[in-house]
Amino acid sequence: MSGALEKLLWHYQHRSAEAREQHKAGVPVVGFTSNTVPWELIRAAGCFPVLIGPDLDVFDKPAPFADSLMEPVFDSRIRAIFHDILSGAWSFLRLLIIPRTSEPEYKLYLYLREVARQNLGDKQPPVHLYDLLHTRSPISREYGSERTKKLMQSLGEIGPIGAKSLSNTIKQSNRARAALRRLQNLRTGDAPRVSGTDAHAISGSSYFMNRVEFAKLVDEVCREFKSAKPLRGPRLLIKGTPLHHPRLHQALEAHDAVVVAEDDWWGSRALDSTIASGRGASALVTAIFENYYLHAPSPRVSPAAAADRWFQNAVRRGIDGVVFYLPPDDDVYGWDYPRQREFLHERGIPSLLLREDASRGLSVDASARVQEFIEMIRRSRRASRV
Repeated sequence: MSGALEKLLWHYQHRSAEAREQHKAGVPVVGFTSNTVPWELIRAAGCFPVLIGPDLDVFDKPAPFADSLMEPVFDSRIRAIFHDILSGAWSFLRLLIIPRTSEPEYKLYLYLREVARQNLGDKQPPVHLYDLLHTRSPISREYGSERTKKLMQSLGEIGPIGAKSLSNTIKQSNRARAALRRLQNLRTGDAPRVSGTDAHAISGSSYFMNRVEFAKLVDEVCREFKSAKPLRGPRLLIKGTPLHHPRLHQALEAHDAVVVAEDDWWGSRALDSTIASGRGASALVTAIFENYYLHAPSPRVSPAAAADRWFQNAVRRGIDGVVFYLPPDDDVYGWDYPRQREFLHERGIPSLLLREDASRGLSVDASARVQEFIEMIRRSRRASRV
């Protein structure tokens, strides 16, 4: 393993490490809970942005605050975040930003508000709801623009935000986005050169580290992967609930498949677009807002044609099969499954539905179904060459 890859994987596994170091150095740290919060605004205020959540090796640990105050229907990541906030693990944050672009996160915000109202905990940082909606309508666009300006005002109370700082952070972010596109290009085509397990972790590490360093490390990794031996297994795309862990990728690639893409903000869609440049603070803030409004993946994107666009384009670029990942706690992504399965059926592309939680590894039954699915794709590929 190269030094650059090792550093990126370390940040993916130790998710709060750099934020804590920045805090010790006197840099204000602002947390956020998903990709729909503008990283660029946080950084422009002189803060260190970090996606909050437990480190990779502690997802399975007990969460007593969640056990006592939340219903068990919440997924493991939200429960872990809730517990860590109330335990004081994130008390050093100057601000915690929670978007309304997923139902579990909005409920997390409401539960934290209720905890504060009832004086059940005194260790949580100040919380800001970023009420960005992803419905494609003039009213939603105007409302989202105003909410973005409100968020900027709240961050401006921590550090001043001007045209220069906005321009600099957009450039930093765009360099990181360009580096990830170069990584994604190495996953496409008939002979991908990067395993999905590595690529997903590299992409995910962007939420936990300095993006200037991140871009440099990813570029170094891309140069190394260019000369790597091509991976020849069946090319799979993962679609469904966002994956905050590598275990599904590991399970699929243990059968010599190659995960070449994820319709997922932790993987292929992490920073997958470029923020437009502009002149003046107002134009730059508008460019940031429009990027997150139009391009950030979210379970609330509407209409369906807009929600499906990335997935359909990825399928058309050439894959051998799709794995739909819809664990038992999913109550959002499954509504889209019949429509997306039909899209694949019309094109003769096989798919597999997994309905169990992969965060602790797949069951024997699911592993057998995965093996059968991948073998079926292999047989089909061999037959097509005859």
